[in-house]
Amino acid sequence: MAPAFLTLPLELREMIYEQLFASYMVFHGFGTSFLPSSPMTNRLAILQTCSQIKNEAWRFLPQNITFHFRGTEAMLETLMSVDQAVVTRIRYVTVKGFPFPLYAQGRPQYYTSYYFHNALSLLPGLMLEELVVEDCYHGFGLVDGWRDVVTYFDIEGVLKSDAWKTFVYVSPNTEFITSGYDHRKQRLAQPENWDYMLKDRDGEESGAEVKMFITPYLKGGAVTNVREEKQETIPWKAIPGHEVVEDWRLGTPEQELKGEVKIVARRGKKVGVVQKGLKEKRTWKEIKSNPGELRKDDWTPYYNDMSDAAGWVYGGWGRRMQLANRALSHD
Repeated sequence: MAPAFLTLPLELREMIYEQLFASYMVFHGFGTSFLPSSPMTNRLAILQTCSQIKNEAWRFLPQNITFHFRGTEAMLETLMSVDQAVVTRIRYVTVKGFPFPLYAQGRPQYYTSYYFHNALSLLPGLMLEELVVEDCYHGFGLVDGWRDVVTYFDIEGVLKSDAWKTFVYVSPNTEFITSGYDHRKQRLAQPENWDYMLKDRDGEESGAEVKMFITPYLKGGAVTNVREEKQETIPWKAIPGHEVVEDWRLGTPEQELKGEVKIVARRGKKVGVVQKGLKEKRTWKEIKSNPGELRKDDWTPYYNDMSDAAGWVYGGWGRRMQLANRALSHD
């Protein structure tokens, strides 16, 4: 079969390679019991047909498949262990955006954690067509109010970062902006302020934009259950929850909607999206145990505002340990 396939023009063979790998997804960090079975795995068999097809096809594999990581640690562990040439060719990543730890002085019981977007700077050369980040702070039982503000700044941190042309953030509910917890009142009405921020960065006429959408839960559905039946996805705007608390008249019909939220951001045309970062090749294990010069001034540690006042760092105590366990577990 290989000789007949090789009689096709190279341009057609390359189009076939792109189509073959376009719907292929690689999962990491979920454990074997969570991996879906799929005939897609048979598509890699083309790499074993002959050396010519392998040499032609492998270049299209990282460019067209989607890497789905259970958490930030799984992403760093995987992408920091492969050759730089592979990282620069990856185009599609989906990840649950947990904060990630850097240990201090070899003592894992005491560590500082950082926002997901800081992890991107550990992957120099990364330039994704699409980065999909799943909200790790909502939807599985944590009820602390701080998570709403943290989610908001997690989104904003990625919007200010590089490494992507399209960024999609998915949250199972509206709490990251409609909740009343924000004593410092740092949240703004969205998506217009994020849209302005991205246009200011890439240029008003560049085509850069940020939009928000909501898929409302059907009436009577439990708003905290992401698996509830949902209606059609519609555009959505929201004002910060602390404003709603101060003046109930600011609540709008859109503000009252409850459902799954999707934020879609697109960088402007002809702007550089290549991630800059580490100069020295180091594995994730090496960096995690000995961060050294990585503790940069522009890296914002992840803290719970209330527990921070008491001197607690995320991941060490109480219910925050639930989040740490999920972030660090690969099984």
